[in-house]
Amino acid sequence: MITAGEGIRTDRERALLSVGYDAMARRSELVALDVEDFSFLSDGTGRVLIRRSKTDQAGEGSVAYLSPDTLLYLKAWLRAFGIKRGAVFRRLIGRDRIGDRLQVDSIAQTVKRVAKFVGMTADEAQDVSGHSIRVGATQDMLALNIDLASVMQAGRWKTTAMPMRYGEEVQAGRGGMARTAKAQGRDRA
Repeated sequence: MITAGEGIRTDRERALLSVGYDAMARRSELVALDVEDFSFLSDGTGRVLIRRSKTDQAGEGSVAYLSPDTLLYLKAWLRAFGIKRGAVFRRLIGRDRIGDRLQVDSIAQTVKRVAKFVGMTADEAQDVSGHSIRVGATQDMLALNIDLASVMQAGRWKTTAMPMRYGEEVQAGRGGMARTAKAQGRDRA
């Protein structure tokens, strides 16, 4: 079953992927989100409290930014079922009912389903996972020359190891040797 376009599944997928991207959320963080974790600001942006994460086992919490576009998708999903408290991302039952909180494995299934919808080949879609949202957000930030400290803050990393690993491809294209080749005039194809 491939879905996207219109309907409640699409509303949920858009909200889930957008929140996941903006918050650079891990799968476990996404499924743990409750309505009470979100705040909607007067400037059209929002914030989400990530209560606990892989790098925050003590549960001190961390706040992530949400764009106006993400909030539109999130509000549409919440409005569709009148979700006012508790779990934000829930299972779908048939075409018109929601169930309990999504499980972690559901995130990967959603990402794969959307990958097929946007035209990825079966092989390409096979390579995406629930973690692909976080990896892609990291690569996008690095490609836009966002400083590493900001990337680490957004992704809630305590060391540079993972963001550097995720951004290795991006960084190689503009690292020391790429700049050397350009300065020496060896960067012409």
